[in-house]
Order: sequence, then C-alpha cells, then structure tokens
Amino acid sequence: MRVFSALSSLLLAGAVMAQSSACAPNSTDVQTLQFAWALQYLSERFWTSQPLNDTFLRGASNASRANYEANFRGITRENRLGVRAVRQLGSSVPGFSAPHCNFTFPPAPDANSFVRDALQIEQTVAGGLIGLAAYTRAPEVSFLLARLAAQHGAQASYIGSETNSTYFHANSHSLFPAYTPNQILLSGNHTGHLGTYLRDCVSAPPGPCGQTVNIGPLVGTLNATGVGGGGAGGATGGATGILVHKFFPNRIY
Repeated sequence: MRVFSALSSLLLAGAVMAQSSACAPNSTDVQTLQFAWALQYLSERFWTSQPLNDTFLRGASNASRANYEANFRGITRENRLGVRAVRQLGSSVPGFSAPHCNFTFPPAPDANSFVRDALQIEQTVAGGLIGLAAYTRAPEVSFLLARLAAQHGAQASYIGSETNSTYFHANSHSLFPAYTPNQILLSGNHTGHLGTYLRDCVSAPPGPCGQTVNIGPLVGTLNATGVGGGGAGGATGGATGILVHKFFPNRIY
C-alpha cells in the first residue's frame, strides 16, 4: 500500500511540475518581453530627456493646478521601475536580453509642447502594452503587461485631464485604445505609431497560436487569415475608433 501511495505522490508531483512548467514564461515569450522592454525604455528615456524643473514647467498651461513638477518626477520614477520590472522578469526567461535601443529626443521648445508630447507617448505606450498582452500565454508576462499598461494609462489620463477640458467623452463607443505590435512599428505622425524609434530596435512577436490579432473598439479577436495583424480600438471619434493626433508636431527628425 505504501508503494502505491508513494507512486501516487510522485505522479501527482510530476503532474504539478508539468503544469507549472507549461504556465511559466519560455522562449516563445522572448520577443514579447523585448517589445515590452523597448516600449517601457522609450517612455523612460523620453521623461529623462528634458530637465523637468519649475523654471521650465511653469510656462505650461495649468502648471500650478496640475502640480506638474512633483507629478512628473513621480512619473519618471515609475517609468524607471517599469524598465526594471521587465528586465527582472526577462532574466528568468531563457534567451532574453534587453534590445540595443538608442532613443534620442530633441529638446521641447516650450513646456506646453513637452506636455503635449508626453500625452502622445503615454497614450501610445499604454495602448501598445494592452495589445501586446495578446501575444503571451504566460500568466507572469500578462500580469506584468497589464500592470504596466495600467500605469501608463493612468499617466495619460492625468495629463489628458489637465490639458483637455473634456478628456472622457460621453459619446465614446470604444474602450481605451489598444495597438498591435505591427501597428506600433508603423512610422507616421499619429498616436499608435512609434516606428520612427522602434523599427531598428525590435521586431513584432509572432501572432498567438499562429494567428493574426485584430483589435476592435471593445474586444480583440484572432483571425487565421491575413498577415501582420492590425487595428486599434480608440477612445474617441471616427468610424474606425482610431485615436488620431499629431505626434511631436514641433519636432524635426
């Protein structure tokens, strides 16, 4: 009887270990984590590209009410922690290494331009992380992506509420915008496109289950046909629900 009991315990332990191993991040998550690292690192670099002191920020609209200096210091700190978090999780995944990304941002001509650019960055990074969550089946990875997306979504909402009289529209037909990695890698002066920075740094991970991710205004779906995977669920306006803004309109590249 003891032999059968011991054998049952070994079989159960083996099943638990196999199940645990199946849920752990593995080599198929490397590109997803590298893409997340690039998004997070881009945001961190943006926030450290400009001296965010009172002398500079006092020229922004609503500067005193928004308490930009203190809040921007906190956002900078949160983004630095985000980079550390992706690197920490990636260190446990075979084959992961941080991509060699070199992001440079021209100085903003004035505080309002910086705040406007910050909103674009945070909206895009948040939406990119939301879309990226569809490209993993590992709970640890999806948990981190959800946490980072919430962080950037909160930062975007704070800035947007301070710079727009109505940031949350009563006639919206979409949840917070989300973007697939392939859309993020597109170049152009629109929210949701960061290809100008990322295209030489990372590549889009393969679609989950070999399929294409399509993001609608409310849910995401998988489609076995087509290539690339695109679409965005936008927070405002337009039949497609895509949130469109000028991206860094005052910068020259």
